[in-house]
Amino acid sequence: MFLFIYHFYKKISKGFVVTSYILFYLLIGAASSINSQLFTGNIYSYIIILLGVAVFFPVQPRNLMIQFFGIHIFFITGLYLFEHEHFSFLSKLINSTGTVVISFLIALSFYSFRKNDFSNKMKLRRNEENFRRLFNLNPNPIILTKLHNDEIVLMNKHAIEYYHLQGNDTAQIDGKFLFQTVEEKLDILQRLKEQKSIKNYCVEQQITPDIRKWVILSLELVDYLDEACILIGVTDITDLKKNEEVLFRHASIDMLTGVLNRRSGMELLSQQLGGGSQSQEFIICYIDINDLKKTNDLFGHSTGDDLIKTCCDTINRYITNIDVLFRLGGDEFIIVFFQKQMKDVEQLVNTIKRGFEEINITHQKAYSISASYGFYHYKPGTVITLEKILEMADQEMYKEKFVHKNSIMSVASTPSLEKTLI
Repeated sequence: MFLFIYHFYKKISKGFVVTSYILFYLLIGAASSINSQLFTGNIYSYIIILLGVAVFFPVQPRNLMIQFFGIHIFFITGLYLFEHEHFSFLSKLINSTGTVVISFLIALSFYSFRKNDFSNKMKLRRNEENFRRLFNLNPNPIILTKLHNDEIVLMNKHAIEYYHLQGNDTAQIDGKFLFQTVEEKLDILQRLKEQKSIKNYCVEQQITPDIRKWVILSLELVDYLDEACILIGVTDITDLKKNEEVLFRHASIDMLTGVLNRRSGMELLSQQLGGGSQSQEFIICYIDINDLKKTNDLFGHSTGDDLIKTCCDTINRYITNIDVLFRLGGDEFIIVFFQKQMKDVEQLVNTIKRGFEEINITHQKAYSISASYGFYHYKPGTVITLEKILEMADQEMYKEKFVHKNSIMSVASTPSLEKTLI
């Protein structure tokens, strides 16, 4: 009857149909038990139906109490009219009333549990909807991936645009592209399990085959739909990295020559001296460009700057990749030779000198290029300061510069001597 009514009269309130069905169901149980006790002397059908209604029908306790009370009055009245033995009536009255009370308490417990479960599901659904709404409204790229595999659960439109995934099925994309290597990913997962979140993780990502970008990742371990997931926020810092490189270049590179400046070169040498067991053997070559003042006086400071730059370009052309050239100041430069013996360094310096001579012979420049050199061979374990190393190399350089000046003076004085002889 219930299914029939529900099928053909769907416009009727569901609450009214269900309440009517339960009431009718209880009425049949009570009437059957009244009739049954005349023949068998038991009221089992009424008791079973009471318990069944309490367990299976999530009816509001107030409505159910009214139905239980009304049907139980009907049942007691019928039982009183048909049960002639006073003791039997009293026993069945107590049993049935106790069953009504127990059934109501069971119904109350089940209703409370179902109500709380329903409320929790609704809250979870609302939270999920709010999470999705906030997820999509966030102005930065955000990705939600499963913890135990790389499956992407959610990805907002900003992430899709940032990673150039328009037109791709996100279900077919995994989160492996977020990390450079498998080892890096495993390290991140281990840290997440221990710390629950990782902030400001800087990494370079391959966005497309032609585009690489620097990003900061913020990772959070979250539960989403009863599954452990990783919430990943992405912040693009590519422009910041470019500015950082420019600032680093300004801070560490000599702007005239393009080689390391004094601060960077001195830091490099200090690290080698203070590196303990990791210190390397190296040879210092102290270089001083000859006749820079003369060039400035004859041709101007711009030509003098060109002389300095030409010297650096020539030196860089002949030293190896592991050697370091830096500008100490003015016309003074330092070459740090690594993994070489003194004879190798002397050969390289002779090659540099020949490079200067080639420029002089071809008259490419208005000035003549030459330099003076001084050396110091440092071996790990030697107790010496950086200032002392530079001083000793400088002293060696001045010995050669003294010879250079004497040779110039000798050449300059020769015509006067000839004139005197004449």
